[in-house]
Amino acid sequence: GDVQVAKTIEPEVTIYDIEFMTNTATVPIIGIHTLHVTPRSERDEYCVCAKGEVPCNLGSMNISCNFGNTREGTLATHRSEISVADVISLDGTMFTYTIHNLQQPSYILDGFGVRVSAGNVEGFGIPCAPKYLKPSGPPLPPAVVEVARVANDPQSIVLHFTSVSYPEDRGSAVSGFVIEWSTTENFRPTTSFNTTLNARSVSSERLPSHDNIGKEFNKFFIENLTPGRKYFVRIAAMNDSGVGPFAPSQPSSITPGAKPSDFDSAIGVTIDALIADSTTSVMESSSSLRVSWRAPASNNGFHISNYLIEYWISDSMNEVQDIIIQSISGSPVYGAFALAFEGDVTDSLSVNSSAEAVQVALENLRTIRSVRVWRSGVNPDYKWSVTFLSEYP
Repeated sequence: GDVQVAKTIEPEVTIYDIEFMTNTATVPIIGIHTLHVTPRSERDEYCVCAKGEVPCNLGSMNISCNFGNTREGTLATHRSEISVADVISLDGTMFTYTIHNLQQPSYILDGFGVRVSAGNVEGFGIPCAPKYLKPSGPPLPPAVVEVARVANDPQSIVLHFTSVSYPEDRGSAVSGFVIEWSTTENFRPTTSFNTTLNARSVSSERLPSHDNIGKEFNKFFIENLTPGRKYFVRIAAMNDSGVGPFAPSQPSSITPGAKPSDFDSAIGVTIDALIADSTTSVMESSSSLRVSWRAPASNNGFHISNYLIEYWISDSMNEVQDIIIQSISGSPVYGAFALAFEGDVTDSLSVNSSAEAVQVALENLRTIRSVRVWRSGVNPDYKWSVTFLSEYP
């Protein structure tokens, strides 16, 4: 290969400093095959100093090595020796060879160095100047893509999805995501919408430990949807090589909406006593109440199929339950949690959620209608007190 040699002459000593320009690790130590000098000393006085730590043990007792001037190479190359007949082009002027199975983390930007040397029976000549290029491709989609309704917003859904890192990013860091939603399963262009997100703008309160996923989570709200209409959602990651394949959400479709809106507080529901007359006995009149109501202003996307009428003896007490988060170490806590009630589960809530946020999340459950929530304490000693206004033991 190619070397650079610097010669230094000192009293009674000649030093050749050799730098290997093309031979790469591990480079064997040079040996002195024969030594013919005049005047000849009683013993051979020569030494090869190499790799910064090898002792001078090749023939001299008087010459000392300055190991600081030597170093061991660290560049290790992979070599492929191929026959001319295997790579010659059709016109005989250009040679082509494909290097396979190159894997390199996306944070390494320089890529792989490549050089070519021509060889004959005498060996290989000096290689060409190194060429550098990084192979990469469009990334895979997020491994986890979850879609859910948004509490107290019948026109929105929320998408929770994981970040894409090496090797799923295919050698180029993910810079963003493309999200598409459609009212048709095949995402027909006339029924589809999309948006492109910067990867740094979609962080989530979920921690990588959520459901033992082990990846960073992101969150995005899709808004201004039609309540009661089914939507299909999918997502793809993108990098400098382009947009990768799409992955569907889980579940693959969702219908935004919510429970019916509240009754009008003034005229929505009325209650009257029955008046005894020719059709109503005194006994019935004294033991009955007539309940009348108007339909809520909005069904929030789902047809109202039934009504629930409840009655009870007054002066009852509401049930109160406390939700408490504490840190064993006393340090502030971060991340998210979810609440479950009679088999129904809220979406992720930040550990710093306000009383209103917890109340909205609970009232969005099918199994809870009305609660009141107070929050007390500071992180990491939060307590949310939940008073059940509609549900009773």
